[in-house]
Amino acid sequence: MTTTDATTAAERYEIGDRAANGRYPVAVDGKPTGHIYRWHGGWYAVAPGQPEETRHDDRHAAAAHLVDLVDSGTVEPGAAPAAPPAAEAGIVPWLSPKLKPTRRNIISAAIAFGRLAELAWKPEDEDGNPTGYPGSDNPWDLTCELDGKTVVRWWSHLRGRNGDNTPRPEYRHEGCIPFEEQAGKVAALVGEPVTACPCQQVTHPTTADAADDLLKRAERARRADDAEALRQLLTQLLGPCPASSARGQAMKELKERGQRSKG
Repeated sequence: MTTTDATTAAERYEIGDRAANGRYPVAVDGKPTGHIYRWHGGWYAVAPGQPEETRHDDRHAAAAHLVDLVDSGTVEPGAAPAAPPAAEAGIVPWLSPKLKPTRRNIISAAIAFGRLAELAWKPEDEDGNPTGYPGSDNPWDLTCELDGKTVVRWWSHLRGRNGDNTPRPEYRHEGCIPFEEQAGKVAALVGEPVTACPCQQVTHPTTADAADDLLKRAERARRADDAEALRQLLTQLLGPCPASSARGQAMKELKERGQRSKG
């Protein structure tokens, strides 16, 4: 709960640029005082030495909460931040560790990866490391295959809306190649769609029935806490594949089947 007047608080805090880990540093009265970050529509405030994060409606409310902590004496401005925790690792790198490997999340992730391949985006950071699907409305570091730049995007923007799958913004990102050249280069990079998995070591599903079988096995492995079996199944369901677009279409069919059965 924020007790400081909003106008007064806004004069005292400054929100910095987004870091590579998605967090925004906050200074209060000109001194570093924690950070904030966005996740699933909420904004979270994290203060040095405080074990718990607090959820707020927007970034300004989260930053104002840090002002409150300073005024209450809970946090001292400029205090050395706690050592950053080691990056949380998921069971596979293609799904954010904050998302459980449920059927719904796996299907959503596979659909997203398929569409990214069609749009010439790579789910990788600037060092080439895979960035896991974070959910539809959370920041996602993606690398543009047209110019190699890594930028932050949201799947809810790239998938389109209201039945129109045109991604937003249409110009891709600031500083990309000229807009009028983009469609041609995407087509050249993507080429003819691959309809069957050509991978030798791992077989990725490209039909709805094959994907459904793997999803059921993955759910059994998750419930049994069989991490190794789950890891292997998630690699088939989400791992890189030239036929990721076909796999994504298969997952879309499964999603539509589920929606029809509920209707």
